[in-house]
Parts: sequence; structure tokens; C-alpha cells
Amino acid sequence: MGIGHLKRNWPIRVATVVLVASTSGCASRDGVLRGQQCIAPDARLATIMRSLDQLHGSCMPDTTGQISCDRLQQELGRQALLCPQHEPTLFVNAAFAYDMHRPTDAQEYLDIVLARRGSHPSAAILRSRIATEDGNLPYARRMLEEQVTLAPDHAGLHEALGGVLYLARNWTGAARELTKAGALGSPRWRIAYHLGLVEEAQGNVDNARRLYGESLQGNPQWSAAKSRLTGLPSQ
Repeated sequence: MGIGHLKRNWPIRVATVVLVASTSGCASRDGVLRGQQCIAPDARLATIMRSLDQLHGSCMPDTTGQISCDRLQQELGRQALLCPQHEPTLFVNAAFAYDMHRPTDAQEYLDIVLARRGSHPSAAILRSRIATEDGNLPYARRMLEEQVTLAPDHAGLHEALGGVLYLARNWTGAARELTKAGALGSPRWRIAYHLGLVEEAQGNVDNARRLYGESLQGNPQWSAAKSRLTGLPSQ
């Protein structure tokens, strides 16, 4: 999941999210932001995202773009301090931190969003990925199941839950959630690939071969499906 994920999932639904201080402005630890107010947060965040576009969607450290990336990181952090109740700002900060290999920082932003009542699909999906990478599958599953209850028609939540169930070797549950995700609009080529993984894990080679082939028909450049298909035993 890279910066592209960040851009595809922004903006998300605005909700009241408390990060620091009050609703009418906040003070940073050194007082630099004291008295400043959160004004037009959507427009400001859009401006920051346009700066990301100018970096061609990539902000990984390198010799040419590091200064610009650092400046973008500072701008996002400042925006979060000024607008602690603006959920899209918190999510973008979380996604940016994750892409910059700072999962702990990302987790802090996401946990603030998820502590609020209501449905927060984008935050839940990214938070579940961090939990999965930490080996905490029970937490990832529990959180996604709670969010699915709140937003049963969200394809991404079902797809993420299917992935967690697959890693937990719950083949029936994984296939069920992935099928639901496909019915709700997740790309068929991607669903076919993941269903192929489920079939392969159970030793159903013919079904896996068919599904990987279907995935490649939908997305001929999908290298993961090519690799899995090549690795299957010969007929």
C-alpha cells in the first residue's frame, strides 16, 4: 500500500475527531501555532495533496526529493495540529506516515479516528494492515468485523477481512468475505486472484489455476497472478 492508496482514499467522510487541544485553535508544544485557527481544512489539505502530485505521487526518501518530502511531512503535521477535528487530515497523516515506514505514528492517528463512533472504513483498513504486519490477526479481525457491522456495503472492508481470515487459515470465511467484496464492487481480477490463493491453500489446484487465469484475463499485467499460476503443478 503506497501513496497511491492514500490518494485513492482521500477525502473520506468528515467526522469530529479530537487530536489535541480545543475546537477553536490549538497550541503546539513550543507555542508556534498558538492562536492560529483551522480555516478551510478541505481546501488546505487539497493544496498539500497537489504538492504531492508535483512529486509524481512518490515521497520516498531519495537524493532529489527529500527536502520536498520533509516539507510535505511538516505541512501535514502542522495541519493536524491546527485542525485536530478534521478526519481527512488525520487519515492523510496516517497514510503518509505508513508510506514513510513510520507505522507507530500512523497507528496513533488511526486510533484517534477509530475511537470515534461511527464507520471509518479507510482508517480501519489501514489499521488492520498495520496490526496484521505486527502479527496481531485477532485484533485486525475484530476491528474489521466491527466496521463491517457499521458499513455492511463497503467492499473494501469485506476484502480486507477476507485477507485477514485467509492469513488465519479460515478458508470458508475468507471465501465468503471475498465473494461479498466482489458483489459490492471490488475488481473481479483482484477477487479472483485472492480466491485462487484460498483454493490453492486447500490443495484445489484446478480451481486455483482457473481463478488465476481469470485474474490475468482481467489484468494481464498482474505479476502476482502470473507467478502463482507458473508455480502450480503441471496438469
